[in-house]
Amino acid sequence: MFKPMAISIIFGFAFSTLLTLVVVPVVYAILFRSEATHAR
Repeated sequence: MFKPMAISIIFGFAFSTLLTLVVVPVVYAILFRSEATHAR
């Protein structure tokens, strides 16, 4: 009964961790690089 809920919770934690540690810095780096190139 609790197995599907546990799987969804674990997947949610893994996805949020991946989003925080990988996607956010990459998007920030892309935006910062584009602003730096447009400023010159």
